[in-house]
Amino acid sequence: MTNHAQKHPKYRRFSVVSSFSLSLVALSTLCSVNAYSQQTDQERIQSLEQRLLELEQQIQKKNSQNSATTKVQPSKADSDKKVIVIPKTSQRPSHDFEAPDKSIVLSNSDTTLQIGGQIWLDAIYNNGEMTNRAGFQPSSIAYENDTTTDNTLFSVGQSNLSFKSFTPTKYGVMTTRFEFDLFDSQGNAGINLTHMWGEIGDFGAGQTFTGFMDINSFPNILDFWGPNSLVFARQPQIRYSTDISKSGRIMFTVEKSASDFAVPRYSTGEIPYDDINELPDFTASYLHRGDFGYINSAMVFRQLGYKATISGTAIEDTTLGWGLNVTGKIAIASADSINFQLAYGEGIGRYINDTCCSYYSGDAGVEGDETGGVDAGLDGNGNLTAIPVTAGFAFYNRQWSKKWSSAIGYSYLSVDNLVTQKNKSIKNSSYSTVNLIWYPASQIKAGVEMQYGDIQSKAQFEADNFRFQLSVGFKY
Repeated sequence: MTNHAQKHPKYRRFSVVSSFSLSLVALSTLCSVNAYSQQTDQERIQSLEQRLLELEQQIQKKNSQNSATTKVQPSKADSDKKVIVIPKTSQRPSHDFEAPDKSIVLSNSDTTLQIGGQIWLDAIYNNGEMTNRAGFQPSSIAYENDTTTDNTLFSVGQSNLSFKSFTPTKYGVMTTRFEFDLFDSQGNAGINLTHMWGEIGDFGAGQTFTGFMDINSFPNILDFWGPNSLVFARQPQIRYSTDISKSGRIMFTVEKSASDFAVPRYSTGEIPYDDINELPDFTASYLHRGDFGYINSAMVFRQLGYKATISGTAIEDTTLGWGLNVTGKIAIASADSINFQLAYGEGIGRYINDTCCSYYSGDAGVEGDETGGVDAGLDGNGNLTAIPVTAGFAFYNRQWSKKWSSAIGYSYLSVDNLVTQKNKSIKNSSYSTVNLIWYPASQIKAGVEMQYGDIQSKAQFEADNFRFQLSVGFKY
């Protein structure tokens, strides 16, 4: 304004007023600059506070991820000693190879999301008549010839997709797991829900592995189905699990029940038999871990029942089913281990790989039901009796180097048949594999595996099969 007054004479008459106005403007400008400076400092402080909050959330995320895994620490520093990691929520070893950190911190939330899975191809050749074409299941071996039309198969059924989340809360870390695979026994790709699970602190609910099984004992094999004697089931449940010492952990579950009544061989379609499931299944287990590896002992208790109407008379009966399953992984030398399982029980057939779903039970397209059920049936006096089952396996895992590994093992299943069971009811079966797996990169594995299995029925029907499998997996 001063420059304008000097150049234009009409403004000189108001020089005093103009000078006063300039002073006011200058004072106002100084006040504005000071206020702006204060506002900028406040914004800087808020920005620093926000950055500190983000760093704190990242630290909580890392802690939550670390708390999801329980590690066995050696009693002394010894780089040559084998240390076995036992995850709280895990998967079979052949599916558990390295993948990059895929964590995503959700906006306006403490939740960390992980998306992952694998692309997997199995190329299979069968020498025998195995009707489960994508999984090596001895109870799916057919006793008759020409049951299957070809001996080769390409399948992507082991491919899967998973979503996991971790959220810190005042009650502990909340974790969730949603997962599905594409397995189909005929080699076709179909979506199967495997896990729909949530945990917070020591409590969990949803669908996941039964408390009666131990997924960490699953051997490092390429076959999807797993050993014939393996206790394996996923079902809805409520779970409580907590550490009681540095080396011990206990777990209790209440799970969905589904008994499978063994219809007598002399029955006809005119007499319908229905299963009774009035109570859920209960499991309890104890895990002991140490420098040697770990041992897990689990028990299951079940109520089994059936009802029928014969000649207008209603018949109903129940009995107790129970089972004990001892599993573990024992460290050998610096890089090797032995996986094992020994299970025995009465009325636990539906929990075991081979007895759960025989080809002749009708699940694979066979007309009628030629085996009956697997949990309980009628004895010679007509009383409901739980069917005894013994199931065990042992596999040796050898790590030749960082890029090569092998596994070899044997599995056996025996059923103490009731006199009333049908002729094609499974009596015993065996399963054995040997493989060589190559790890060209941390996210890739490829291998070859030879598998052999045989099956024998109550009436001495016998069959066997040899399979050759080539597999390639990509983790993402």
